[in-house]
Amino acid sequence: MGRRGLLGGLGAAGVLAAPFAARAKLYSVERRRSFSFTLANGLQVVVLPSSRAPIVNQLLVYKVGGADEVWGKTGIAHFLEHMMFKGTASVGPTEFSRIVSRNGGRDNAYTGFDTTGYYQIVSPDRLEMVMRMEADRMAHLRITEKELIPEREVVLEERRMRIENSPGAMLSESVQEQLYGRRKPYGMPISGYPADVRKLGVGDLQAFYAKWYAPNNAVLIVAGDTTPEQVRKLAEKHYGPIARRKVEARRRPAEGAPDLPQRVTRADARVAEPRWSRYYLAPSYHKGETRHAYALQVLSRLLGGGETSRLWKSLVDERKLALSAWAGYSAASLGLSQFDIGVHPAADTPMAAIETAVGEILARLLDEGVTAAEVERTQNQLLAGAIYAQDSLQNGPRLYGGVLGIGGTIADIDAWPERIAAVTPVEVVAAARHVWRDGGMVTGLLTPQTGVR
Repeated sequence: MGRRGLLGGLGAAGVLAAPFAARAKLYSVERRRSFSFTLANGLQVVVLPSSRAPIVNQLLVYKVGGADEVWGKTGIAHFLEHMMFKGTASVGPTEFSRIVSRNGGRDNAYTGFDTTGYYQIVSPDRLEMVMRMEADRMAHLRITEKELIPEREVVLEERRMRIENSPGAMLSESVQEQLYGRRKPYGMPISGYPADVRKLGVGDLQAFYAKWYAPNNAVLIVAGDTTPEQVRKLAEKHYGPIARRKVEARRRPAEGAPDLPQRVTRADARVAEPRWSRYYLAPSYHKGETRHAYALQVLSRLLGGGETSRLWKSLVDERKLALSAWAGYSAASLGLSQFDIGVHPAADTPMAAIETAVGEILARLLDEGVTAAEVERTQNQLLAGAIYAQDSLQNGPRLYGGVLGIGGTIADIDAWPERIAAVTPVEVVAAARHVWRDGGMVTGLLTPQTGVR
């Protein structure tokens, strides 16, 4: 769950041209081999062949997530993800994962704000088996009271462990609500409000399943030791017979909460390491001033992407005010995204001092700009990440699913390196100026004491 990340299409790449001299110094990223076709029922299929190891990864991504829920029924997308393992007429409750495991594979699932994904990593000779089972639960899931009641407790316990037992996660949930608005997409937690989850019944889950789980609302990605011909044959056989259904268009607000800026403070005795954070509403690939999406990826890395970034060098290395500092941004969102900055203060450093210091760093960037050398170094860091990502059997499909699941295209994925390489220092500053506005921000303070230093 969650929205942070710098990738937003990083996994696949395009060949870089060099129309001006500066780009000759940038890494060249070869296009990842990919093949795509669409079944008659609307299921988009992508094949990413690789013979590096005798394994394959099947990832099925549905174009639905927590941001498609309505107030009063939050958590239903995540709850349904759990119930997808509770069986069909052909596969008994909990048997799906056991069958995968008995055949030497592993599987899991995830729910985000915009997509929900299910994957299995198996040997190539077991690809048909997992494709048959995944297609089976796309069309024939059984949701019963007997399975729902105990699984509800599993879902609630998962929330308690991951969210309610983590002061930082609780603060982040409150910040999301303040940034996007209560009762609004992205402002409601993916795990759902406990009171809502306790009320969800069989009918609610069946209706959500019937509304969104259709072949024409999904993307199938198969990566690894296979061929497009093999995948097409198996996909036609197992997914092809499933009938397409009408799926309504998804909508996301074009603005955040109306009462920004806001401050959110969470004091908790369990906090061992205080944190100062700042979240700004930001455009994505699909909402807002989308022209800034690539420059914002460069900006986030330049500002807070590790020990060579401006935040780290100033706050940690030079002024010794912080233990760590970072920035994050992801453009892969169906709605607005966010640009976030975080700092773990050093011992005895007041939060106010951190806030002042960060403000000075941001102001200096806006006033003095960024250098061509800084931007080039940052671009090469991002492009190197694209090269390494091609070797990942798991992250590669996830990146494709993240882009295609919100309406992007393979052409967008292939062009990502070239678009990152084309970002100029002027565009980086323009993106920062557009996003770093008081009217679009929430400041979060995590502290172990009731008073904030």
